[in-house]
This record gives sequence, C-alpha cells and structure tokens, in this order.
Amino acid sequence: MNKFELSIKRWFLIFLIIFLVIPILTTRVVVDIYERFNSPYKDYELESLDVWMTNHVLNEIDDWGNLGWQESISEETNKIGITLKLVNEDNQVLFSNINNKNQYELDTDISKEDVPISNIVEEYPVYTQGKLKGVAYMQDNRIDNFNPMPSQWMYYLINEWGGAFVWLSIFIAILIISIKFIKKKMLYPLREFQKATDSISHQNFNFSVPYTPIKELNELSDAILIMQRTLKQSLDRQTQMEKERKIFISSIIHDLRTPLFSIRGYLEGIKKGIANTPDKLNKYIDISYDKANILNQLIDDLYTFTKVNYIDTNPKFNDIDLTLFLDNIVKGFYPLSSEKEITLKTDYKIDENTIVKGDKYLLSRALENIIGNAIRYTPNKGNVFISVDRAVNNYSIKVRDNGIGIPSHEINAIFSPLYRGEKSRNRKTGGNGLGLSIAKQIVEKHKGDIQVWSNKNQGTVFEITLPFINE
Repeated sequence: MNKFELSIKRWFLIFLIIFLVIPILTTRVVVDIYERFNSPYKDYELESLDVWMTNHVLNEIDDWGNLGWQESISEETNKIGITLKLVNEDNQVLFSNINNKNQYELDTDISKEDVPISNIVEEYPVYTQGKLKGVAYMQDNRIDNFNPMPSQWMYYLINEWGGAFVWLSIFIAILIISIKFIKKKMLYPLREFQKATDSISHQNFNFSVPYTPIKELNELSDAILIMQRTLKQSLDRQTQMEKERKIFISSIIHDLRTPLFSIRGYLEGIKKGIANTPDKLNKYIDISYDKANILNQLIDDLYTFTKVNYIDTNPKFNDIDLTLFLDNIVKGFYPLSSEKEITLKTDYKIDENTIVKGDKYLLSRALENIIGNAIRYTPNKGNVFISVDRAVNNYSIKVRDNGIGIPSHEINAIFSPLYRGEKSRNRKTGGNGLGLSIAKQIVEKHKGDIQVWSNKNQGTVFEITLPFINE
C-alpha cells in the first residue's frame, strides 16, 4: 500500500484554495442559515390590503367628505392597523388619521425606498371616465404591533459585521491547523533529519527518519537512509579490511620469516663446519635451495596479488589461442606430476584455433594456481583431468582431481586471502593461502566466474568460465 504524498507545490496550491474558498463559503452558509432561522420578519407576513382598499375606500369616493362615513372608516382602520389620507381632485384633504411624522414624509414626497418599512405609504389614485377624482394614501402600520427590535439588532449585526467575524474565525482556525500541519509534517522531520546527519557525522547509524506526506521530504528521507546504509556498509567493510590487513601482514611476516630462518640456520651450519661431510653439505644446500624456492614463490604470489588488487586495475587484453595456451600450462606441470606419479589428462572440446581475449600473464597465474593445487592435494598415483568445453555464451575450463577434497564448511572461505584449510597448513604442501584468492580476482577481472564442487576424500572440481569477448 502506497503512502499518500504530494509535492510542496501541490500542498501550497491546496492551502491557497483552502484559505481563499473555505472562509468565504462558510461565511455565506452561516449568514444564510441565520437569515433563514433568525430574520425578524420570517414569521410575520402581512396580508395584502389592495382588495380591502378597493371595497371599503376607493369604491366609496363619493362618501369621503361624509362625517359618518369618516367615523366608520376611522374605526375600521384602527382595527386593521392602518391609517388613511384622502385627498379630492383639488388636492384638498378630506380625511386623514396619519400621524404628523408620516404626514411630513408624505408632504415632502420622500420616496418609498427612503422610508422605513413600518412607515411606507401606498398611493391609490381614483379615476372616473379618465378624470382624476381623488387620491387615497394608505399607511400600513400592522407591523408596528410586532416588536422585532432585539432580533432586528442581531440581524443587523450579522448582516453588517457578522460575516466578517465568521470569515475571520474560520480563517484563524484554518491558519492554526495549517501551522500545526507545517510544524508536524515539515519542521519536525527537518529536525529529525538534522539529528540523523549529526549521528552520521559521529558514525552512529542507529537512527530512523520520519515519513511525511510531502514528497520532497520523503525523497530526502530516502536519500539519508541510502547514505546510512552505504556508509554503514563502507565502515563495516573498512573495519573488516583493516582486520584482514592486520592478519595478512602478520601471516606474510610469518611466511617470510620461516624459510628465511631455515636458510640462515643451514647456512650457519655450513659456515661453522657442522656439515663436515660432502653428503651432509649437499643436504644442507638442497634444503636451503628448497626454502629459497618457497620464499621466491611467496614473493611471486605477493607481487601478483598486489598487481591484481592495487597496481593494474584493468588487465591488458590480447588475443590468446586457448588450446595452445592450456597445453603450455599443463606441460609445465609434467615434472611435478611425474614426481608424484600423477596422471595429467586433457580433453579440449573446442577448435584448435579458438581465440579468447585476456591478459596472458594473469590468466596463466590463475590456471597455474588451480592446477598446482589439484596436483599438490592429490595423493601419489592419482589423476588430474583438465577439460575445455564451449557453452552458449562462454568457454568452460574444468580442473578435476581425485584428491583429499575440501570440507563443506571451508568451501566459502577458500577464496579469502591467506586462508588455509586444515590440510594445507602442512608445510609439505607448500601452500601460502594466496593462490585461490589471486585466481578468483583474475577471473573476475576478465568478467568471468569461478566455482568449486568438492567431496571430502573424493576429489574437487574447479570450473572457470570466460566469456567469448572481453572488452
């Protein structure tokens, strides 16, 4: 399930719309609701008097000057709640019970729009055969019987100022919510990011970073987590490399010191005359020569190891005739295999002129190390079989022996620098723990792969795969 997140730009647009639209809409809704339920006139609707005026006043224009009719109409208007002013065609007032204030407004001809709602005067002209007979002025005072002053005051307040109060209240509420959102979702994560960077600067990687609905901050959070993981792996690797470096130096010093001490011991024996017979002297010389060869092999392996890891990062690729190349390497092991009466067999399932690209020196070192190990750890009168086959995208070189094998718990460690299995600790094998590590790194620099299968006391198979083209 993906977590909800938006960019800062979209969040800005959302807040802008909220600040502009919601206060206005909310204010409009509140005012409409108040007007609907709290208007001072919402339950006070007046019946039209036009019909009454027609039947009781306008149709009785001939009686407007009659005192009896005037007394009767005065009583009727008082009951209804209206007042009248009746004027003849000569603009003479025949009857009027409108109070002085409204009479003044009537006389000064103030428009209806300028007169308060309780003082509006309606004008009813009367014509007979197209000639003006008189004018009746009617003032509807019925609403004066209803006193809406308190509600009218609240109505006025809401209409005039209430909208501003509502808008301001909603705006402040949205502002408070927005500030809390920014504080929780933006400022707080930024403080956590600062703490995370401080922890990284002190090489403390036990921290977590928060999730926010802001896309850019989540991208920063992911970047910090990647940096955390990468730096932690780098420091762990550096710590492990430092540990391995110390072990490497210690082992190299030991491996160099051992043959040197032996050579020096035998030379001192010769110098002091301990080797006082020709046979003894030859023995001392032969042992010193063997130790010198071991020392030379170790130095040679150290040079190759350093060359592969630190000096030449890229092999020097050239065309190599694979069949001829392997034949020369195998022939170089004939003396050692004859000494142990080991049978070396080859089976090349490729063309004689098969060409691969590679660094001839480095590939020879890799194959010599693997074939040399196979002969070294195979008992006398054993067999070592070297085969080459062509797969879909690569060449497969296999070295198989029927030697002592490799315990299963050591399979994953044999390619580590200076690692020696239990059997190889025997100095008679001449192993120094660098050969397989060098072979693996050389093959990988040729974009190939090396694998091993082994059963203890049954034999081991090393397979090197090389691609057709290395660039």
